[in-house]
Amino acid sequence: MKKNIYGLTGFVLAMAIVVFVSCTKEDKLVKEEPVDFLELPQNAVKNGLDSLIDTIQRDYGVKVYYQFTPRVIDPTTFFTPTSYDRAVSYTNIMINKLWLGPLKQRFPKFWANEKPIEFLIVGSAIKFNSISSGGAAGAGLNGQFYRLGMGAVDNLSFTNKTSLRSHITTLYHEHAHQMDHKYGRGYAYDRVSQGNYYGIAYSSKTTAQAQADGFFEPYGGYAPEEDFATTVGACLTFTKDSVLRIVAKNPKLKTKYEMIYQKYLNMGMDLHDMKTYLDSAVARL
Repeated sequence: MKKNIYGLTGFVLAMAIVVFVSCTKEDKLVKEEPVDFLELPQNAVKNGLDSLIDTIQRDYGVKVYYQFTPRVIDPTTFFTPTSYDRAVSYTNIMINKLWLGPLKQRFPKFWANEKPIEFLIVGSAIKFNSISSGGAAGAGLNGQFYRLGMGAVDNLSFTNKTSLRSHITTLYHEHAHQMDHKYGRGYAYDRVSQGNYYGIAYSSKTTAQAQADGFFEPYGGYAPEEDFATTVGACLTFTKDSVLRIVAKNPKLKTKYEMIYQKYLNMGMDLHDMKTYLDSAVARL
């Protein structure tokens, strides 16, 4: 029995010595320098897209991102970046020729005061908080003052002018969410259709029913923020005469349209003039 006790004691002492030695030999923690995720590698050679992005930032004051780090998009946001070639086409056609170019040329006051300073090009749909959540959620991505982003760029046809024209309207729809967050819709606006919004039932409504109820389209009846953004989109989609015929179907829709049209006019943009200008810009591609 004593022999066993001595053996056990010796084993414990031996293990203690091993642990002590291993602890004393452990390397000290090295304090590393903080990582700047936006810093270019030393002597990095810029590609053609990087040069185009530099030109756009110089001419328009907007920084375009097609590659992302945790500093640019939160790690809980799920998406896939687009390809280099598609990023080149999107930056040159959509951002340069259809968005910032016409905006600065036609409405310099709006361009100077209301443009974001960053733009994100995302290939896939954008999902927040869960990889299995619903896609897009533009109001969530674009509900901030300084950054605008567009997802599903991989689905955009750069040779189809109808597709491009529709996309630039969607871009302004998303930008309208920024204007909504920046300035607010106003006390009076939210009470025009108070109690009449569909919520998730909007998907069962027709366009004719929505317009009779006071919205340009069913999705505008989802909530006030989409009511605001779809009204901006409608003004950039239909001619002024067509818009006036639509708003004549419901006095509430007419009231909201006049509020938003005047709001944008005060910010420096005539939505109907921009609609005509965008049509001609797409036709020139």
